[in-house]
Amino acid sequence: MHMTLKITGMHCPDCAVKVEEALRETKGTVSAKVSYLKKTADVEVHDGVSAEALAKSVEAAGYGAQRV
Repeated sequence: MHMTLKITGMHCPDCAVKVEEALRETKGTVSAKVSYLKKTADVEVHDGVSAEALAKSVEAAGYGAQRV
């Protein structure tokens, strides 16, 4: 299943790397790609993984996330 998240709080490309790592470490994530320029994350997850679970992982890394 594919999800796109709007990411807030990123100030540099290194922030995007941190968000991407947080998403990849979330249980059920298949892949994640974060764009600093677009302020979005494209995430492939297994069925049953919620946008809320992904947002919590991003928030734990110090950023905000919301499903688009």
